[in-house]
Amino acid sequence: MRGRPTNEQFRQLLEHMVQTLKTEIEEGQYEPGADLPSEKALALRFGLSNLSARKGLATLAEEGWIEKIPNVGNRVLRRRQRVVLTLGLNETTMRNLGLVRLLEDFGRLYPWIEVKVKTYASGGEPGRAEAKTDNPPDVYTMNSLQFRQLCELGKESLVEPLDAHPGVFPLLNEDYTFRGVCRLRPLIFAPVVLCYNKRHFREKGLTEPNGSWTWDDLTACAEQLTEGERYGFCFHLPDVNRWPIFLLQSLGDSGADAEAKTARLTEGAKLCKRIVGNRRVFPTYMSESNGDIEQMFLEGRLSMVLASYMAMNEWKDAGLEYDISPVPFLTEPRTLYISTGAGVARTTAHPEEARLLIDYLAGERAQALIREHTLSIPAMQRTGQPGWGRQTANPPDRYGLYREMMFSCRTHRHLPVQPTSMGKLAGLMKAFWANMISEEELGDRIGVLVREAELHGTHDRGSPNVQLE
Repeated sequence: MRGRPTNEQFRQLLEHMVQTLKTEIEEGQYEPGADLPSEKALALRFGLSNLSARKGLATLAEEGWIEKIPNVGNRVLRRRQRVVLTLGLNETTMRNLGLVRLLEDFGRLYPWIEVKVKTYASGGEPGRAEAKTDNPPDVYTMNSLQFRQLCELGKESLVEPLDAHPGVFPLLNEDYTFRGVCRLRPLIFAPVVLCYNKRHFREKGLTEPNGSWTWDDLTACAEQLTEGERYGFCFHLPDVNRWPIFLLQSLGDSGADAEAKTARLTEGAKLCKRIVGNRRVFPTYMSESNGDIEQMFLEGRLSMVLASYMAMNEWKDAGLEYDISPVPFLTEPRTLYISTGAGVARTTAHPEEARLLIDYLAGERAQALIREHTLSIPAMQRTGQPGWGRQTANPPDRYGLYREMMFSCRTHRHLPVQPTSMGKLAGLMKAFWANMISEEELGDRIGVLVREAELHGTHDRGSPNVQLE
């Protein structure tokens, strides 16, 4: 007696039916306006039940191949003209979104749309992708700092207005809204957290980090973890998503005049310098990127590092015994988060298809795939809830910590300097860390940037190399 097909066999039979009918439609066996065979005939042909055949037809209708006409049947739709979209992105966005899988899924839904990926030049900005090529992107992805820099330079119209997505974390919609107009749909975000090697703590008999840790607690623990060629703590100092944490923590949320803000920012810079200058804690490692630090962490040469949820995508298959904790703080918990949004290019010749791609990437189907296959946090709130779909990307035990950290999340727009002045501020930090300018000069020059922001004065068009890690 023949047994019932397994779930996998059923899936294969159903997929075979759907793909076969797509091929026959593409090859002209069923012309636009023609009716497909009945559910009963298709069920018999493909060895399925009538209900299963109906599911296959529903898939074809959902993907735009046919339309279901009540009391008539399933009619083949006019074949759409093939469209090629260009998607502009930073080099780490492919990894952080698990984009290969998403584009494959999008292609199954919209087979007439081909998406080609265009990576911005290293250190480049989305706005320059339009000016320096004959083939600018149809869809831009960028982070919130890049968006704010575009807005400050008066280039927000590079991307068309979009309706704010009601299902995402509210602070993410704020990141991509300028003068009351939302321009990008948030896709993913990632707070920076403290990542630590659990084995190192266990071997030293130390209590693992927790949300009550101050920087003094971290320093004391890191000094005990440092031994031989292993150091207790490190991060990629020049990265624009790391050192600003110390400045954000120094500010607090209370209102202050330019002089008070300058003093607080200077204190944050001094704390950062004191930690990275402690040779019992922080190595003199000339890292060129976050990836260098993350590799040293994977090799067990560092016990604690600052990293974002996006950066942890590099570790999901490494077998590393690690976990995460909130970033240590000064007086109140603060951390920096990074996000990625997508917008329709003003110059696109295919606005309808570009919106379809953005609706897909920000929609429940793609967001669930992001949760399942990456450690990036989906922008849609409910897809990140416990019990919502599978998660196969080997997350740390405390992966869900971000839900308790939302109150402490800040981004570059919370610093009292103009977005396009971040390059100048980074330069000042580097000079100060290298003892090339004094504390007094640092304070004076930060004060200039703070007052410029308050007065909306001249803009610096330079910006640091912004990656999404």
